[in-house]
Amino acid sequence: MWPYTEHLEEEYNKAIEFVQEYAQSLGAKYVCSKLQKFTTISGEQDPVQETLEMTIFKYGNEYFWIEHHFQSDCPFIVFSFGDSVDTIFEDAEPFPYNLTEEELKAEVRYSLGIEKYPGYR
Repeated sequence: MWPYTEHLEEEYNKAIEFVQEYAQSLGAKYVCSKLQKFTTISGEQDPVQETLEMTIFKYGNEYFWIEHHFQSDCPFIVFSFGDSVDTIFEDAEPFPYNLTEEELKAEVRYSLGIEKYPGYR
């Protein structure tokens, strides 16, 4: 169940699709899909439980998928990484879905380690 009234699920899904396509344009390769159960929400809202078909990619030596992350005020996108398809659990920094296309592209480059986050050495 979509937990927001002020954010459209369709727009969120479009942002995830855009991020996945951009990651592939940078060299991420599709590996497979698998069902995964999640419970997520931050803040004072009730937890959201969902089972999603996760698209798994490989970039360099790491596997990743793009998870939903529900903050209390806005849905976020987060890359999760692992050494194999079965060990994807290490999150990168979450970012809001409603950034500009250029900002979303930058977040993908940061998440994949192509560029460092501004202010990090």
